[in-house]
Amino acid sequence: MSTIITTVNHWAEAWLGIMIAVAWQSALLVAAATLIAWLLRRASPVVRFWLWQIVAVKMLLMPFWTLAVPLPAWTESKPVAEPAAVRQSEGGGADQFRLMPRNLSLSPEGPGGKSSPQAPPFWDIFSAVTWRAWLLLAWIAVLLWQCVRLFMQHLQLTKLLEQGVPASDEYVGLVAELAGQIGLSRVPAAVCVAGDCPLFVCGLWRPRLVLPGRLLDSLEPAERRQVVLHELGHIKRHDLAWGWPIEIARIMYFFNPLVYWAAYQIRLERELACDQLAMARSGHPPADYAQTLVQVVSHSSEPASMQAAAIAAGLTGSEPKGRMKDEG
Repeated sequence: MSTIITTVNHWAEAWLGIMIAVAWQSALLVAAATLIAWLLRRASPVVRFWLWQIVAVKMLLMPFWTLAVPLPAWTESKPVAEPAAVRQSEGGGADQFRLMPRNLSLSPEGPGGKSSPQAPPFWDIFSAVTWRAWLLLAWIAVLLWQCVRLFMQHLQLTKLLEQGVPASDEYVGLVAELAGQIGLSRVPAAVCVAGDCPLFVCGLWRPRLVLPGRLLDSLEPAERRQVVLHELGHIKRHDLAWGWPIEIARIMYFFNPLVYWAAYQIRLERELACDQLAMARSGHPPADYAQTLVQVVSHSSEPASMQAAAIAAGLTGSEPKGRMKDEG
């Protein structure tokens, strides 16, 4: 047991050094990216998206080339001083018997009259675990919890898709037309679901477009083209695949608020890029597209199951509200 605790303590010390190095180096990285993004505020959102995407990839690779920073001296574990009785007993002689406490109970004798060794008390074992090791164990526990959460969201998404039905010929034709218009080599399958929720795409290898029937029925034909173009833009840009680096970084560095800031910027620029694509391909002015977004947001109540499914797909489904705020 002592060997295991020693190994865990050693791993924890190395891990904490890496986490501290990642924290301050990511702070410099995010600060530089924020400044560059501000200088590029007039540029296309595609440029800013790739800027923040580089930040996400760098955060994932940062532990492999971080500059370790030594911890302050007060964080070092101080060795526990041995009792005077133990130090005197190492020298032998009659003094060791005088230093023994009178109420010390003798251990039961084993075979052959020799005393059998006693296991150290439970709390004495875990008192050797350093605070760094406890911090490492807590970090691992949160990682496991987040993996379970993602798995449960995946099950919710699978259940949602199983309840859906193939889209009508009208919507299938619309998706095929718009997919060819933006140059998709493969037309994604369209699935209609009941309920008020946002449109979203899912499926890394076989993308599918999830269409809420009541929402599309409430839109005009031109508005349908705009929202479908927006979602097909995510497939065109491979956003489902590029959304994973920042998601993995957010799982690993859940304690770092800068990772959430980078994730927000990536989502924002990703949605703005798809908005730009939809406006360019639909041929309608930005005012008409903004009105479509307002109608979509006001119609969608985003049930918890739908929102979890969209998160599992890599898209939150709540971006139109943030985009309207940022664009206003």
